[in-house]
Amino acid sequence: MTKLNLNAKPINILFVMADQLRYDSLGHTGHPMVKTPNIDKLAAEGTRFEKTYVQSAVCAPSRASIYTGRYVHAHRVRFNEVPFGAGEQTIADYFNAAGYRSALIGRTHFTPITEAYGFEYYAYYDGLPAKDGYSSYPQYLRQCGYSEEDIRFRYWPRELTPQPGNEAYPEDFAEAEYPCRIREEHSDTAYMTDEAIRFIKETTDRPWMLHLSYWKPHLPFSVSEPYFSMYDPKEVPMPKLKEGELQHKPPIQELFRNERRGNFLEDEERLRRVRAAYYGMITQLDDHLGRLFEEMRRIGVLENTLIVFTSDHGEYLGDHHMIEKELFYEQAVHVPLILKLPGTIPQNRAISQFAEAVDLLPTLLELAGLPLPKAVQGTSLLPLVNGTAHDWKREVFAEWDFQYYHCRKQLGLAPHQCKATMIRDDDWKYVHYSNQPCELYDLTADPDEFCNLAEELQYKERIEAMRSRILNWRLRTEDPIPEVDLTFASYLRDPWEDKA
Repeated sequence: MTKLNLNAKPINILFVMADQLRYDSLGHTGHPMVKTPNIDKLAAEGTRFEKTYVQSAVCAPSRASIYTGRYVHAHRVRFNEVPFGAGEQTIADYFNAAGYRSALIGRTHFTPITEAYGFEYYAYYDGLPAKDGYSSYPQYLRQCGYSEEDIRFRYWPRELTPQPGNEAYPEDFAEAEYPCRIREEHSDTAYMTDEAIRFIKETTDRPWMLHLSYWKPHLPFSVSEPYFSMYDPKEVPMPKLKEGELQHKPPIQELFRNERRGNFLEDEERLRRVRAAYYGMITQLDDHLGRLFEEMRRIGVLENTLIVFTSDHGEYLGDHHMIEKELFYEQAVHVPLILKLPGTIPQNRAISQFAEAVDLLPTLLELAGLPLPKAVQGTSLLPLVNGTAHDWKREVFAEWDFQYYHCRKQLGLAPHQCKATMIRDDDWKYVHYSNQPCELYDLTADPDEFCNLAEELQYKERIEAMRSRILNWRLRTEDPIPEVDLTFASYLRDPWEDKA
């Protein structure tokens, strides 16, 4: 058993999040091709959690769960562009109250964009040109000599003609065919790393909590040289597919595939280029993290900084005949998680028990010696780290509200009929839809989740048992806010007490 050394001296916190990074796309998680030496070194110098699951495979609700330590049905950020409710507290609020300088560099999916949600230092970058007015990155590109056209269409390769009204990137993923028009040293990944280094250097008067939230490897699949040519499309591993798989799944999945442009996957050459570009973006991210870690070592803050590395969800990359994320397949909900703090977090340790994204905030608060707010629903992971965990969670949960998709109208569903919940344990995964056929997977016999068993009568009792577990979880995790005790004093008085 390892006893944690929680120093009285305040620690700094570097909380790194990559967007849309799937668990199996790193060297230390077993990818046969992708080069991630710096992230792998981080894992070897810290503790990695092999079974970490997000609470939603959609950016905003997933991030909201990470920032608040609360499940989606509690914080109510059900989809992108849905704001927090009044009074919701985030990781930044908690660390600010403790005297930290809380900073965000990069992406949050906060709505409204003008709300910093507790972050004192706020350098926003969301990736989409439509939101450039809230970011300093476009001005940085101007200073580097780029034209307004280059800035506006930065994810459109020069070889392609941008489509009117479509400034972000090609709808057919053709950006993966050519290198990005922005040079690597000026990429958003390089820029955010530079901003992080600047923040760390200038913050010397108090401890800091920096959330460094990279846009990549989120699509568009656009990457500069040398990373564009780093992985040969002819050699990338291709997805394992089962012909006709989606015909035996809930109807929403085929509709979702069409809505999210999954039909391009029939073009094998383009799919190979998409996967090669995705891998290039990951290695680019890894190289810049290595640059950041080296600079932290040089200026003397590395040894007293807790480093956290994770993602908000994964990416299908063609698995299950899909692109993007959402739904509840492993490629979407299973993410990497690494913690490193010299002298406190054990080195080169792999933890195989379940962890959830809501557990991250309470873990950071405990490591910093801060109290756990009553509103937080996650559980600190430190008992797993120090070997004192008893009766640990045997299942994880995730939620999805698909009322915001066109496919719900195709199904004739009202907004309140578009709720889905996943429960996953070591052996089974069950997905309950409020007004759709459901899903059940035997993860031992069918780890690829090809065969939906929910309609087979022999599994009726198992399905009922897993539905019951979802219900019990929902009852246990109803929103605990407000934190003040509103119980009337009269209910606490003993009516038989002698008043003499």
